[in-house]
Formats: sequence, C-alpha cells, structure tokens
Amino acid sequence: MRAYPECIPCLVKQGLNAAEKLNLPKEKLYEVAKAGVRYLAQFEEFDRSPAYYAYHIQKFVKELTGVEDPFGEIKRISNLKADEILNKLDVEEYLKGDRLRRALKLSAIGNILDFAILSEEEAYGKILQLLEKDFAIDHSEWFERELETSERVLILGDNAGEIVFDKFLVKVLKELGKEVVYAVKGAPILNDATLEDAKMVSLTSLCRVITNGNDRVGTDLSVASEEFLNEWQRADLVISKGQANFESLSGIGDKVIYFLLTAKCRPVVLESGASKVGDLIFKRNKPLEGGN
Repeated sequence: MRAYPECIPCLVKQGLNAAEKLNLPKEKLYEVAKAGVRYLAQFEEFDRSPAYYAYHIQKFVKELTGVEDPFGEIKRISNLKADEILNKLDVEEYLKGDRLRRALKLSAIGNILDFAILSEEEAYGKILQLLEKDFAIDHSEWFERELETSERVLILGDNAGEIVFDKFLVKVLKELGKEVVYAVKGAPILNDATLEDAKMVSLTSLCRVITNGNDRVGTDLSVASEEFLNEWQRADLVISKGQANFESLSGIGDKVIYFLLTAKCRPVVLESGASKVGDLIFKRNKPLEGGN
C-alpha cells in the first residue's frame, strides 16, 4: 500500500517515540524530529509504503542517538509480560473446538496489545474481551481449504511480546502435520522481534526460526537474505503478522499470503477493507479461485 497524508505526522511521531524511550534531552528530541521532517519534505509524492519511510526515519534515530536498539529493554519486558499473562489464561481450554481458528485469533490479539504500557492485569482483561471478538475480515475457511494440500507454512513475525502468542499457532499448525518456519528481523528495528527474542520465549524449541537478514520495517524482499528468500519460495502458504508487513506486502500477487493483524489506523482500515480501527483481520492477499 502507498502512504496516506495522515501517515506523514505519524511517521515523525514514531521517530520521536523511539528516541523518547532513551530519556534524551529535549534538544536531542528536536534533532530527531527535524531529521524526520527534512527527510519526508524531500518527496514530491509518496508512492512507497509507510513502512518504507518509517525505516529511514528509524535509521536517523539510531544515528543521532548512537543507540542500535532503543526498544531493547521494552522488548524484554514485553516478552516477560506476555508469557506471564498467557500462563494465567487457560489457553488449551480456549483452543478446544476449532483449534486452528482460535489459534489464529489469539495470534491476532497479540498484535493489538502494547505490553510495555499495559499492566499485567489490564492486558489480561483486554485479552478476555478480545477473545469474544470475531474477525471483521475472516478468510479462515479459505486458509483451512488451502492448508489441507499444503506442507510448508512460513510465518512472518512482528513484535516482541506478540511472538509469545504466535507459539500457539505454531503448535496447532505442527499438530496438523505442517512444517513451520518462523521469520524474525535480522537486526533491531522498533520493537520488532529478533532471533534473541525468539530464543528468549523458547520459540526456537518449537520450530525452525530464521532471520530475514535485515532491519527493514515490514518485509522488503529486495534486501532479504538468501536463506529467507529460499524459504519464501518453498512455502506453500505465508502468514504475515502485523501492520508493517501488510503495508509492505499487500501489493504482492504472485504468492499466497494471509495477513493476520489488527487494524490500528484509518489507512489500513481502508486498504484492508475492514470496518473500523481495532478490527481483527485475517485476509488473503487475493480472492481464492472458486472461494465464496
């Protein structure tokens, strides 16, 4: 998807948000904000995805602050909190019945929570509410149909904390006899999960975890590692987690991709066909031939 006008202030704010995590003085925050504004002001038109511009602004944050991973401590806390919350929730009881569809919903719910801000009690209560919520766009029937004849599933991970929720989706897919490969970022960017996070939450003990070989926001196939591109080609189905992956991959039509996310802003609502901000989405990138 291409960036919308309201993406522009959001991109600058995202850069400031990263810098603020470091408790920097106001003067340094001004530098970060001005760098973002100058960068965006050079474009006559915005014909790339929001994720593309976000990456370059985050590069400025790293250069100006000298910190490679501004969200490092927040990611660690997010992983710990997510694990504690799910230990309180009887996940196996919840998954009874339609295990796959419920695992998909649990994975989508992980995408909506900011574990670093919410207390454990607040996050737990929010999860209980969201478990009663249906997908606004639900292509799970198409997914189940295609999964029957598929062997390999590639999951594109999103944030730290969220990956703890993805573990149940990995387990259910493996119960169905599928080979699952989970991809994380090759280097720190925002609060996206890296191999360090995958090891911390023991995701590496459930399935093969690879990196995409870079630190781009979303997924940029033009700079992906050979290992990642091999798995991309070999996968029968791709599950793409989160908004940035949707932004960067929604225009691809030569690969079967199912986007699993929560719509967090109006542009993604419009691009996805959802109804409102906060909607849970499980959407195939193109209609299934013969689907209904």
